[in-house]
Amino acid sequence: MLDEQTTKALIKKMFEKQDELNIHTNGSDWRNNKNLNWRRAIWTECAELLDYTNWKWWRQQDISMKDIEMELIDIWHFLMSDLMINNSIDSCTENVYYKFKNSFETFQETKMSRIQEYTEELVRESLTSHQSMVHRFVMLCGAIGPQMNIGGIYKLYMGKNVLNKFRQDNGYKQKTYQKIWDGQEDNVYLMDIIRQILPTNEVFEDLVYECLNEKYKKVISNSIK
Repeated sequence: MLDEQTTKALIKKMFEKQDELNIHTNGSDWRNNKNLNWRRAIWTECAELLDYTNWKWWRQQDISMKDIEMELIDIWHFLMSDLMINNSIDSCTENVYYKFKNSFETFQETKMSRIQEYTEELVRESLTSHQSMVHRFVMLCGAIGPQMNIGGIYKLYMGKNVLNKFRQDNGYKQKTYQKIWDGQEDNVYLMDIIRQILPTNEVFEDLVYECLNEKYKKVISNSIK
């Protein structure tokens, strides 16, 4: 169980990282760029999350909790960006901390119907008043499972950023990067790696990168045999 100070530190680090990524991608004035429709991005990612809950009666597909969790992190990227448009990072940190403290509710059983309902509530909020998006997001986290607390979100969020960097460092843009490792997408291995590392570890990102690099070397070695 993380204490208040540690939890706030993790939240703040995520906002700082997202600000850094937005500056790198869209320039230092990204907050005033009206072409960046973060709320549209949120509900679009919500639709992608829903696809992994096997709601389509005309096409059966496997339910994938790992993919649901990764889609949640994509939503989180855009939600943080939207929050930072009119609020300081410190203010955003306090807002998210207390929303999780007061609204994060987990259940004995993970139900797809509940995840679907809470995802749709977040979509509605992103299209209408926008006032309760953080609250709806926190409820969705709880519906997915107790692992999606701040510590879990931090590991997935920071881990995904490390993976993106690793991909770029290994030829993703040049289309030489191998995304499938021993029959599974690299995302799957990322999730296995981060489960073994504490979010409070000071060298969390370095450890994740090192583990990815070690595994990828084996993948490349096996592919050329």
